[in-house]
Amino acid sequence: MRILCFIDYDLKIDKFDVVYATDEDDFYDKILNKKYDVLIISFEFFSQFVNIKDYIKSSIIFTTAYCDTYIYKKALEVGDFCYLMHEYDKLLLRLQYLQKKLLKSKSTVYKKDNILYNFNTNELYIDSKPVKLSSAENELLKTLIKNKNTYLSKEDILMECDSIESEASIKVLISHLRKLGINIENQKNLGYKLKE
Repeated sequence: MRILCFIDYDLKIDKFDVVYATDEDDFYDKILNKKYDVLIISFEFFSQFVNIKDYIKSSIIFTTAYCDTYIYKKALEVGDFCYLMHEYDKLLLRLQYLQKKLLKSKSTVYKKDNILYNFNTNELYIDSKPVKLSSAENELLKTLIKNKNTYLSKEDILMECDSIESEASIKVLISHLRKLGINIENQKNLGYKLKE
């Protein structure tokens, strides 16, 4: 996980790839030339940073020596988190959490028992053999995998899947995926989800 810090003290974080910006120009130069997963910024830089926030896709953490409700509210309007400088342990825990979240989001393969689904190629393998799916089945399976811990109603599925045209076809698609050995749970009034 790449971190860009624009603060006036050393965080002494060895577990991550941390780069420090020495001044405002250096910060802009670094952010334009490389992608960072997390930005740790002194709240003193808030007024300048608020103008460019919309162009940055990184998680943003503000640090400050003093934090009242006003500062905290302002920081969260632009950033994702705000910590006092002496809250090093909390900041470190947040970074560890963000790293785990980042690793999960970059996962391109779903594996459960004898089933493997590759998100890059949109291919399903059962017992190491490729299985041909229709575009609607493929899209439904991908949606169920991405939301594997959540029940999806038929309406949710229709909104997520462009290839599925009606609620009636969802039952047929679910039935076909189940015949392939994919465990799909159905809860009345809640919807469908992958059985974990």
